[in-house]
Amino acid sequence: MHRSRTVRQLFILSGLTICSISDGFIFGQMSGMVDDLRGKENGLSLNDDDVSWIASTVNATCIVGFMLAGVVTEKVGRRRAIAFLSVPMILTWIMVYFASNFATFIASRVILGISYGGVILLTYVTTAEYTTIKQRAVFLTIVTAVGPSVGTSVGHILSILMHWRTVALIGIIPTALSTILPLFWVESPSWLASRGRFDECVTAYRELHGRKEVTEVELRLLVNFEKTKQNDFTPNKTFYLSVLEKITSAFKHLYFWKITLLVAVICVYRVAGGRVLYNTLAITMLQEITGNPNILLFTLLVDGFIVTGSILPLYLFRKMKTRTLLFSFGLTSNFALIVLSACLYYIPRDNVYFAWVCSSLLAFYFIIAYAGPYAVLELLLAELYPLELKSFCTFFFGTFAGFATFLSVKLAPRMFACMGYHGVFLLNSSIVFLCLGYLWFYLPETKGRTLQEIELYFRNGEFDNETDLKIEQNECDDLVA
Repeated sequence: MHRSRTVRQLFILSGLTICSISDGFIFGQMSGMVDDLRGKENGLSLNDDDVSWIASTVNATCIVGFMLAGVVTEKVGRRRAIAFLSVPMILTWIMVYFASNFATFIASRVILGISYGGVILLTYVTTAEYTTIKQRAVFLTIVTAVGPSVGTSVGHILSILMHWRTVALIGIIPTALSTILPLFWVESPSWLASRGRFDECVTAYRELHGRKEVTEVELRLLVNFEKTKQNDFTPNKTFYLSVLEKITSAFKHLYFWKITLLVAVICVYRVAGGRVLYNTLAITMLQEITGNPNILLFTLLVDGFIVTGSILPLYLFRKMKTRTLLFSFGLTSNFALIVLSACLYYIPRDNVYFAWVCSSLLAFYFIIAYAGPYAVLELLLAELYPLELKSFCTFFFGTFAGFATFLSVKLAPRMFACMGYHGVFLLNSSIVFLCLGYLWFYLPETKGRTLQEIELYFRNGEFDNETDLKIEQNECDDLVA
């Protein structure tokens, strides 16, 4: 039984990781495609403004994907929603392969953005719900950091070695697996509990985690907490009226606005940190920064450090608190970005060491950023949403993040032209310092806490372990006995 549970957990983890690799591959392939479309591709008449729209549209239309994911997942569950929203990605890879004009490229980006937006947020939410306290940080790091980094790096390297149309066809493989594998998972126990299907929740939870004393405590807390919340709302309402009642109720409470501000700051940090911007324009950026069109070695250096930085949190989360990891590595990476900005400004471009110094500093920045702040921020985005409002929060905060990311990618070429890379990096580091200051005062330590305990913290202003875990006397205990 223990071996079968382990196999089941690894099967789900591998499926979620493939989903994230597929998502990362999108930006890796797009980086090579965007670079070639800027005057290198024969038979295509696209100007720089056309190319900037192609590069940034995914980040704008993913907003629709957030909304669609919220509706679909509430209706059919987590696993079927991921499978359903992955299907259009296959179509977009085919469209890119045959694309010969601006309209086809934009149409593929619109469809891809909707599909990508839904899948990426569902993988974050689902990973947090499928894991226990001890597993959550490690599993989320694999899915939200290692997977996308590997996918992006493979996309970058293949786009340098092959034509971007060929790379688009290769992208069909992980996307097809993302469509098929979720259909064989157990449904999320948290989703089942939020829908009032407590018997199925208990069965699914025990299939995943067994009946150990620790996991039984977590199960009781999940069932009892969700049953208590559902008693606060009017029964027998339609799906949409029930969701509207929960949203209206949340708006009246301070805890919701605390979470709103925290997540907004986290989203700004992620955009200013340049993760999506770099993934989208990596090849172009490295060519312009180094002044060398032969950037395979530089790409291997930077992407190798990114993948390494994505793997490091698997160890660091076991040894360090999340706040310690965020602030120590966040400050270090930000200072590295400032040093890179200074080097770009003061070191002459014809210096023999210029290319290697700048690419090495960029690589160092990303290994520290991925090992610390990026990993922690992705973890927090999966932990902070209240369960009954996850669909709404996914859409609301995802819309904000998607719009901010769209602006950063769309305006990047003009900002690089006006301010230079050194100016943009310095501006981004200033924004990150402000975000770190806010998080220092208002972000709690979430390591070792269940999702329900984290939600209770924002409701009550403190972690009250005695209240949280006095669940044996609850009327629902017979259900999980």
